[in-house]
Amino acid sequence: MLLNQKYEIFPTEEQKEIVERWLHYCRQLYNSVLLDKQRKYKQKKENYNRYDMQKQLTIDKQGYPFLKEIPSQPLQEVFLRVTKAFDNYFRKDASYPKLKKHKEYNSLTFPQFGLNNKGYRYAMSFSANGKLYNTKLGEVDILLHRPLKGRIKQLIIKRQGHRWYAIFCVERQAVPSSIDLNNAVGIDVGLNQYAVLSNGAVFENPRFLRKQEKQLKKVQRALSKKKKGSANYAKQAQRVRQHYEKVANQRRDFLHKLSFNLSKDYSVIAVENLNIRNMVKNRKLSKSISDAGWGMFRKMLAYKCEKQGGALVKVEPTYTTQDCSACGERVKKSLSIRTHICIKCGTVLDRDHNASLNILEKGLKQLSTNK
Repeated sequence: MLLNQKYEIFPTEEQKEIVERWLHYCRQLYNSVLLDKQRKYKQKKENYNRYDMQKQLTIDKQGYPFLKEIPSQPLQEVFLRVTKAFDNYFRKDASYPKLKKHKEYNSLTFPQFGLNNKGYRYAMSFSANGKLYNTKLGEVDILLHRPLKGRIKQLIIKRQGHRWYAIFCVERQAVPSSIDLNNAVGIDVGLNQYAVLSNGAVFENPRFLRKQEKQLKKVQRALSKKKKGSANYAKQAQRVRQHYEKVANQRRDFLHKLSFNLSKDYSVIAVENLNIRNMVKNRKLSKSISDAGWGMFRKMLAYKCEKQGGALVKVEPTYTTQDCSACGERVKKSLSIRTHICIKCGTVLDRDHNASLNILEKGLKQLSTNK
């Protein structure tokens, strides 16, 4: 299985300038390839594939020598990004690809790392001192706060605000699946409580963005008073980014810990396969849903269950809240009604607890059917 491990790196000012320049060149190439692909299709109805992009890059390097400054791997990976962007659009998983702004292109991908079979270094590797090494960058300090386990498949250098990170994609031996149906749990995510388990356990919603809203409004108000393009505007914009980065880090930390503990404690976890993209179209709830990070939580549960040898089951969310978990009677209720009361069998439960029991039942049925 493939896992990402993220570490902070500390490039010097000179190294930052070089990497920033590489990011700028890759972004320009991305936008150029995107425009060429659009133009070729409009004029001749022809596809502009990765082979064509590679041929054009070879020609461009003759006319634009600065392209030779950057290692070839991140440049070639730009073509993969454009191809994936269009693939996602045609699958209706994303909107039509757009030109990238400076703040939207923040990473360089090196598909190979370390030494090859003949002992030669790839573009990025570790030096004898345990630092990241590139012939043009030299040694870059890295904080290896946890050991790198597994074979390194690729490396991503990412700019996040004013900080820099190295993200290693490592391949590990998958843990043999040991699914125990008697150790299963259903999870209903919500906005009042973040998660309610089928065994009655409740995890409160931390609402990180909501708690920081007052402070965010303050720094954004200060930004609006600055003159665009000035040094003070850039400094204030950095403060705004830091506030958002803090909220994102808090949310990610909470979800990592919750998903880890759940995947460790339960062999089978059943969740609703929610269409979050449609849900955030609700203007009244969109900010709260985005703040909750349900999609991120589901992704974390998926790979952590696999890592622990368990299983994550996604079930259809239809009628999980309305149906009685005891007798199956459909009891219609609006969002404002927080207690499930079944007239047929007399069951009285918290609305979310009732839903989590139904999710668990659906998940176990789905798992047994697939077997």
